[in-house]
Amino acid sequence: MFKQARSASIAAAVGAVACALLFYSSQSDAAPLTWLAAVLTATMLRFALYHRFFTTDIRHYPQQYWLRRHAATAVLIGLSWGTLPLLPDADSPAFIHELATLVPGFVVMAAITSYGIYPGQFLVLLASTGLATITTSIYSNGWAGVSVLILFAIFGPIMALTAKRYGESLMQSIEARNQAAELVHELTATNSDLLHQNTLLARQRDLIEQEEALAQHVFRQLIIGGDHRLPGIHTWNQSMGTLSGDLTQTARGPAGQAYVFLGDFTGHGLPAALGALPASSVFLAMAGKGLSVDVIARELNNKLRQLLPVGYFCCAVLVELSADRRNLHVWNGGLPPVLIKRRGQPGYEKIASHSLPLGVVGNDEFEAAAQRRHLHPGDLLYAYTDGLTEAENFDGEMWGTARLETFLQRRDLPTPRLPSLIDAVLEHVNLAPPSDDISVVEIEATPIAASRADAA
Repeated sequence: MFKQARSASIAAAVGAVACALLFYSSQSDAAPLTWLAAVLTATMLRFALYHRFFTTDIRHYPQQYWLRRHAATAVLIGLSWGTLPLLPDADSPAFIHELATLVPGFVVMAAITSYGIYPGQFLVLLASTGLATITTSIYSNGWAGVSVLILFAIFGPIMALTAKRYGESLMQSIEARNQAAELVHELTATNSDLLHQNTLLARQRDLIEQEEALAQHVFRQLIIGGDHRLPGIHTWNQSMGTLSGDLTQTARGPAGQAYVFLGDFTGHGLPAALGALPASSVFLAMAGKGLSVDVIARELNNKLRQLLPVGYFCCAVLVELSADRRNLHVWNGGLPPVLIKRRGQPGYEKIASHSLPLGVVGNDEFEAAAQRRHLHPGDLLYAYTDGLTEAENFDGEMWGTARLETFLQRRDLPTPRLPSLIDAVLEHVNLAPPSDDISVVEIEATPIAASRADAA
């Protein structure tokens, strides 16, 4: 209010000078100059109040202290402007007499916006100006001055109501501005907090990525001990994330036999990969000693039963293939049926799951007996995890068992057929995100493979 009133006081002082010069030019006495001195004196007192307000710590005084002093200066300003009807003399032009009664009203109207949210201060100016103008008009003009009383009686309440509504509107605007400022402050604080949280999350993410990279490196180093270049044995593993819950291991026995372990651990990523570590260690150690599949299966079951928590297990296929690629021992615990494609014959010979997965029950309830088969040159064996047949495209269509079995029977496919199978599955999935780890093992029982095994 003080800032607005200071600007309005300057404008009023300029108007007072103009009025005084106009009145002085129309008459010979010095009354206009005396009136101007009174107005300027009241204005200077108000400016002294403004200067003190802006140069003093206002917290030293209560709000009412400043409002009372401002109201006192408003009374002085109103009284000085209200004496304007005393200036014209009998020889003054008619418009001078009219201006003398109208100008105080214009001054009061112009002051409405300068009092802001304090309409009481405006009422002080209105009352002092109105009373002084009415009194001096009646004194100077007699009963003709009653018209001024009527005008103020009509327009005074209107101006008071206008000042009140203006103050209310201004108060609402100030409250809205304060609310907006508080909202901006809250948003700024929230953004700062979010930025801090994002920074922490980024650091946590980097730490997790480093830990995953370390775990992936250790995982690869621990399972790399197998012989992944055994002739006639081909593998494919596609993980859902950085770490695979599927484990594919191949190893050569002391008599030239080939061992294959295909496992699908519960879950995905790091929890599933942790179960693969002891399984890999046990399998490679026992395969290196040339132990039978049933012995290896029993030891794997015992180890995983001890290490894995309840609800975690490993669906697996264990294969032992003789050095001449003729005699086959297969143990299947929980994985899809192993497919044996006989050369020149339609359909498949299947070795279905005949045992619970590894780590579910103790060895006293565990079925470790392996299935035995005889292979002929040109026969093919396929073992896979369910991620292969459940691989989905963007439409949610799975690759499926029927499609797999039909594809592998195509006569136009070269041997090994695994590369063609990989291309077909990836073409089906396209860019859809993987829903599970995929692992496939293809074993050829061919004279070429046998000769390579014998040569080794």
